[in-house]
Amino acid sequence: MHQPSLRIIAVVAIALVTTLAGPPRARAGGAVAIDSCRTLTDANTTYKLTTDLDSCGRCLVVAADQITIDLQGHSITSTCPGNDSAIIGVAQDLIVVKNGSITGYHVGVNLDDSTRVSVLGVTANDNNFAGMLIGRRGLVKSSEASRNGGLGIAVGSHGQVQQCTVNDNGHGDSGTGGIVADDNCLITMNIANSNGGFGGIVTSGNKCTVSYNAAHGNAGVGINAGAFGGTGNLVTRNTAINNADVDFAILCPSDVTNNTSSGGSYSLIGPGCHFVNNF
Repeated sequence: MHQPSLRIIAVVAIALVTTLAGPPRARAGGAVAIDSCRTLTDANTTYKLTTDLDSCGRCLVVAADQITIDLQGHSITSTCPGNDSAIIGVAQDLIVVKNGSITGYHVGVNLDDSTRVSVLGVTANDNNFAGMLIGRRGLVKSSEASRNGGLGIAVGSHGQVQQCTVNDNGHGDSGTGGIVADDNCLITMNIANSNGGFGGIVTSGNKCTVSYNAAHGNAGVGINAGAFGGTGNLVTRNTAINNADVDFAILCPSDVTNNTSSGGSYSLIGPGCHFVNNF
């Protein structure tokens, strides 16, 4: 009888060790299924939530770059209302959070110190302070942040908020408003109604584009471009109706074109605005 070759013995040994060790652990670059709150440490990895989660305090901590969190339609809910953040990370880059809901925390998605964050198809409602705090060059798209005590969505410089709904935010003690954005932002095709604080949409820097938004019935200004200093903005094709202060407040020089208000409710601050075809 022939003796088995050393190569065959080695293959069998490896297979046996793998079997005894249990299922292989997912590695960076792949997908990891998660069913509990935890720290996410593997860069270039997609973490897929397989069940609803709840926590008293933070739930998912982003601790590496290039991480995707796919909630897969599940929810993250606080059992200690108003406490900490559901998803939080410090100084990470290229993070994606998508497809799920967050309720009852101090902040829903707190990635304010991170860069190039994308939040896609996420609902962050009924949080004590903010629905979403997103850092520089972030994108929030096709999402909702409503009934949060301080503000709905905030993005840093070069941030974008697109096709989102932000209603009834900013009615708490720290009320700021619906959408707040810094320099060079793009705020487009959003609905920002019935927010408190400073109003529906607030840009605080230079050279933002605010277009095709609806801002109705806000406690402050409907659309406020340059609220804390900032000129060179483009405000075009928005509708702002029945806001408590004015519908539009624009720091000049800026371009203000083709907007609709409650009978000419515009406040142009300073000289040099290009003001055409507004109603």
